[in-house]
Amino acid sequence: MKNKIISFILLLAVFVSCDSFDEINTNPNQATDASIQVIYPGVTAAFVYGIAGESAQFTSILMQYLTGILGDQQQVNNYAFIADMSDATWNRFYTNCLNNIQTIKAKATEQGASHYAGAAKIMEAAILAYSVDLWNDIPYSEALQLDRISQPRFDDAAGIYQRVQQLLDEGIADLNANSTTSPSTNDLVYRANNENLWRQNSRPRWIMFANALKARYSNHLSKVDPQGSATAALAAIDAGSFNSNADHPNVVFGSEFAGPWFPFFQTTFGENNVGISQRFIDLLRDRVAPGTDDPRLVYFVRPTTAGLYVGVPNGAASRPSGNVLPGPYINRREAPTPVFNYSELKFIEAEAALRLGQNQRAANAHNAAVLASLQRITGGTNQAYIDRFGAETAATISLEKIMVEKHIDMFLQAEAWTDWRRTTPSGAPNTASGIPALVPAPSNTTQGNFPRRFIYPNREVVNNSANVPNVTNLDRVFWDR
Repeated sequence: MKNKIISFILLLAVFVSCDSFDEINTNPNQATDASIQVIYPGVTAAFVYGIAGESAQFTSILMQYLTGILGDQQQVNNYAFIADMSDATWNRFYTNCLNNIQTIKAKATEQGASHYAGAAKIMEAAILAYSVDLWNDIPYSEALQLDRISQPRFDDAAGIYQRVQQLLDEGIADLNANSTTSPSTNDLVYRANNENLWRQNSRPRWIMFANALKARYSNHLSKVDPQGSATAALAAIDAGSFNSNADHPNVVFGSEFAGPWFPFFQTTFGENNVGISQRFIDLLRDRVAPGTDDPRLVYFVRPTTAGLYVGVPNGAASRPSGNVLPGPYINRREAPTPVFNYSELKFIEAEAALRLGQNQRAANAHNAAVLASLQRITGGTNQAYIDRFGAETAATISLEKIMVEKHIDMFLQAEAWTDWRRTTPSGAPNTASGIPALVPAPSNTTQGNFPRRFIYPNREVVNNSANVPNVTNLDRVFWDR
């Protein structure tokens, strides 16, 4: 019965949507009278679905992991963004996450449940940063005061990034404090069988997660402050973060309630509207040597019965005959949903160290990242691949090598689009590519200019028109110079 109740809460939190901030203000799913033990799992489910759901589908098309063939996905593939592409993610973040996180924090303060408050603040920080990375300026300081302000102003994105770091510090402090109660089986990010095991095993991993996020969002400022961002990223890592794949959050929803990618690929939208990009397949085919593919290819992409990998060319309006499907890494009910992998952390360390001239540390971190990626995705290692791509030295390591390997590792994660935008040359026009080198879809509607941000949801434009900035998908977020 307990599992059924939790499953119902998860479904309610993940799939609800609302039309406006007025509706958020009367949202029946903001369970202010429920206990934090009841509210918390719904928030964590919506958090994971928010960062790995619809927005990840669209950014994966922009990064040419997928090709959009029909519908909204084709529009995104052609850079003809439509306003409702943002609705689902925006509503999950504001309705299901941020509003309920405020309730969790208030109840945690009343009850002395600092561990709940700490985890909630870490999720809040990630949601805010993720939103800035997609939209730049967003409502925040007034958005959560809807009993008084129905049309909240938009806060400056750079200021929100500062708040992100503050929330992460506060979250770590709360997790290090005494707490009257702690999450356990209701924690989908670091689940434990009881509170004692959560405090022993999950609590330190939440702190590792917070430090990893501090490193990620410091590193995002690589164009704004190359040296300072690298120094801050390494300091966060050195403060104590993931030591192996066993430490990072890999959310498994279970056999009855799958993560965001599997149900998408089982619907007509996933079956008909997208296909695996031929560009990505070509990157992994014969990667080690002629006739020897990247060992992760068979996990990312399911070959045909004839053992072929037939992708969809960028810009195609139909599927080629024998087009392949996503592989078991993500396309199965029990597949874990990646939130922040250990390999990503090591790639961040490699990039930041390289920017500071610490080439040996950069090479070591890069090599550890490549190995961790192979182990996480394939369940083992591959010496031929390691010899070719995971045995860099201080003399051979380069930003190109780090970012291409990270791009492969970040398959279907929205963070890959952030990395690509950060590695475009500063001051260059929107026709310039980041790493890896991409070519705009032949059917693009922007004269060969790459999109650099999402546009605001149509519902927000309609209901908060006095405050919504006037932007296009060719404008840039604050850290993309």
